[in-house]
Amino acid sequence: MKASIARITALATITIVAGLVIAGQNVKADTTTATTPPDTTQTTTSTTTTPNYVQLYSDNLNQVKATQNVNIPAGYTLDAVRNVNSSAAAQTLEQKAQQGLYSNDYQSDSTAAQEKVDVNNLTSDQVAEMNQYGLSLVNKVRSEFGQEPFVQNEGTINETRNVALQYQAKNESLLNGGWHDFAILNGRSENIAAQQIYIDNVSGLRARPFAEAKGRDFVDNSAVPLFTITTMDDLRASIFYGVMGMLFNDAADNFGHAQNFLTVNQPVTAMALYPSLTYGTGTGRYANGITFKFQLENIDMHYVWTSGTDFNANDYTNAGTVVGNWDQNDNGNYAYLDGAHLTTDGAIIATGWHATNASQGRAYHYIIALDQNGHELGRTLVNPVTREDVRAAHNVYNAVHSGFSVKIDLGNALANTTAVQLISRYSSDAAGNAGYVDYWFAPVAVDQANRACLDQAKVTDGQLHLTGWHATNKAANRPYHYIIVLNNGREVARQLVTDGVNRADVANVYPDVDRAAKSGFDVRFAVYKLNFNQRIQVLSRYTDDPAGNGNAVDYYFAPLTEGNYANLGHLDNFSISGVKLNIAGWHANAVSQFEQHRFIILYDSTANRQVASFNVDNVARPDVQRVYPGITGTGQSGFNLSLDLKDAQIVPGHQYVVISRYSSSATGNGNGNGSQYTDYWYPSKVLESGNEAGNLDKWTVQPAGAGQYTVTAAGWHATRMVNPVHTLILFDNTLGREVSRHTLTSQQTGQERLDVARAVGNQYPAAGQSGFNAQWTVTGLRPGDDYTLISRYSLTSNADQDYVDYDFPIGKMNIQ
Repeated sequence: MKASIARITALATITIVAGLVIAGQNVKADTTTATTPPDTTQTTTSTTTTPNYVQLYSDNLNQVKATQNVNIPAGYTLDAVRNVNSSAAAQTLEQKAQQGLYSNDYQSDSTAAQEKVDVNNLTSDQVAEMNQYGLSLVNKVRSEFGQEPFVQNEGTINETRNVALQYQAKNESLLNGGWHDFAILNGRSENIAAQQIYIDNVSGLRARPFAEAKGRDFVDNSAVPLFTITTMDDLRASIFYGVMGMLFNDAADNFGHAQNFLTVNQPVTAMALYPSLTYGTGTGRYANGITFKFQLENIDMHYVWTSGTDFNANDYTNAGTVVGNWDQNDNGNYAYLDGAHLTTDGAIIATGWHATNASQGRAYHYIIALDQNGHELGRTLVNPVTREDVRAAHNVYNAVHSGFSVKIDLGNALANTTAVQLISRYSSDAAGNAGYVDYWFAPVAVDQANRACLDQAKVTDGQLHLTGWHATNKAANRPYHYIIVLNNGREVARQLVTDGVNRADVANVYPDVDRAAKSGFDVRFAVYKLNFNQRIQVLSRYTDDPAGNGNAVDYYFAPLTEGNYANLGHLDNFSISGVKLNIAGWHANAVSQFEQHRFIILYDSTANRQVASFNVDNVARPDVQRVYPGITGTGQSGFNLSLDLKDAQIVPGHQYVVISRYSSSATGNGNGNGSQYTDYWYPSKVLESGNEAGNLDKWTVQPAGAGQYTVTAAGWHATRMVNPVHTLILFDNTLGREVSRHTLTSQQTGQERLDVARAVGNQYPAAGQSGFNAQWTVTGLRPGDDYTLISRYSLTSNADQDYVDYDFPIGKMNIQ
């Protein structure tokens, strides 16, 4: 039924009027000549009424009389109506009369529109109001033609009601092939106007309220739209259009209804109306061609002329169904609660039955709900349910209609209700407060447990993402739902759940908990407000305060972090192998479930600077998990890096520290933009201390005049430092001071040495380019002093920082 409805097909005729029946009476046509209205297109009835015309009116009826006009079409006269004696004459009159349908629209009444009506269960006041309106409408037309009004009293209404309900008991309707039942009428006169109303609930199918109908809707009996009756305004409209149809659209019955209303001298001038109800079906078709059935209710409105003396008020119930014989000597009070349960919208649904002879004369059946302290939670008037099984077991008054199926909204009181006491009450008072007989069922327990579950807690895009649900009947009077985060017991953030997430799964498990179907939440909090190395706890709160304080019911979830997690790790490998720097180990900390991004940072503690940072994947470490099974994430706590030395600025001899970091951020080192992170610093290591190689193949010193000397140095120096600056330093060991230094140009260093590559290339990445050949001028040499030539590689042109040396001993200076 997801497709839109294209049209309704094969509808039964909505409005039918049945012929005049005056059984057992020799009624003659009215021979009085009535004054014919002026020959105009239409005539509006007068809004004044002769006081002695009507026996029974109310203030509300006078208001109806003043607001509802009836327009009489031109040519529609008493003589014209009286003289219809053939189909041809009827068709001739109808050509003029049908204008009355086009020109008469129901005039809605705002007060009546506020009064709810159930046509299956009319109250006594509504029966009186319905009759007053219908009688006024007929008399309004009669007065237009100078006819004396019909009268009405309570006996007339009750007897007409009894007649209508006998039709209902026999399932007779004009819309299912029935007609006037002479056995029921027993000599009474009767008009019937039959209509159908829509009572089903089909997606995409909307019936208009009867009060919205227009007269033109009823011109074609086979194409009348669907209507509903839910208010007294709708019920009045259905009566109005039924009467209009019998007056102006009656050719099929030779205007017998109109004659009965206007021109026949009725021997009994008291008239009342009452509906009989039967069921029908309609067929619909969706746009995709699929057809479906839906329910209709046939309303046959019976207009009966009766003195009101031939009836027994005990023959019918308030719901309007004829009652059979019963054992009047049975004094039992019988009842059973078939089922009672709370719903996810804070109501209690109860089904069962209550049958007793004491209900006779008590027309109002209520189900009342009390709390555990006897305070009333709510009540509802019962729409009787047929229970043939009860009648078979207990032959008491109206047992066949003793069933009930009701829903009572418990409202905010549910929050403090631990048990609901249900009472079935028959009362003679319309409000159910006097003249009653009760049956008290066993109390129904109310689930007051406080349940919740945190389904997910993870960090995504710098936010702590929380999903879960919280359902409890204690929240019935607390409409505001908050999720609150505590850090070491101190609130750091809260968020209002503006629209609960649908949780059909929760409602399926806890169908008796208010708002369980909308108990879910999906919220996010910025992680910069949190510290996962402290105790983090989430609570769900329902409160009556818009700010989230006030009278609250809380649920504390298990802490996300305890603040006392072990932060453990071990560096299994930190070494250089060939041209690779290998770093491996593990780091276990339960906060890794929130700080989900992993970094390995290499820090030069000698130079006090970070060398490199690597975003790495976790490596399985089942060995660590076996040793530390209580720490979350230990099974994936490992890391393993193999770095090309060309990509790492390693200074042999420096102290290096490896740092393992879990972070909530995936960028940089994971320590910015409000992220949270946890580090483990492994013990520092010295890399490549004294592990240089080299040889001075040539060293010469020649005088250059003026106390200057030209020195020449050639050889090779292999290192693992990548792309270093090469400096040669001449040091006087005898004096303990530097004599001279020379920074080599690119032509003087990095020269090809295939012999060196063959010898030590497996240890030093650039051994094949380790050669040098330099010449520079030195002053202040002292023959006979002991000298050393230092080959220095440094990371920058400042050769006094981040460097590594290889010493070439020269001995006593030999100057050629």
